[in-house]
Amino acid sequence: MMNDDATTKPTIETVLDRINSLGSNLQFHISGLQEDFGKLRIEFGSIKDEFGSLKGEFSLQRTELGALRNEFQLFRGEMEIRIDRIEGMTNQTRAEMLNLRADFREFCGQFKESPA
Repeated sequence: MMNDDATTKPTIETVLDRINSLGSNLQFHISGLQEDFGKLRIEFGSIKDEFGSLKGEFSLQRTELGALRNEFQLFRGEMEIRIDRIEGMTNQTRAEMLNLRADFREFCGQFKESPA
């Protein structure tokens, strides 16, 4: 068995010095964490600003895309009208050509029948 008298016990000054040292060490680490937190706060603010800027740009792009879509819809409507008119003219021209061909055949038939 060990004798309690053989072990030395720290004095109150030593205990207080150790507590003060621990407090200083803890304060140093807390200061470092506060500094890191401050840096993170600045970085977060910067990211927040960039996100706000991107949000504004996306909003502008959405508006421009909507305007382009509206213009395209108008252009498409105009093209559909033009195509319908062209198709109508094509059918009308085809009908006139059929009538001309029929007239030509009739004329050729009359020409063959006429006494020469």
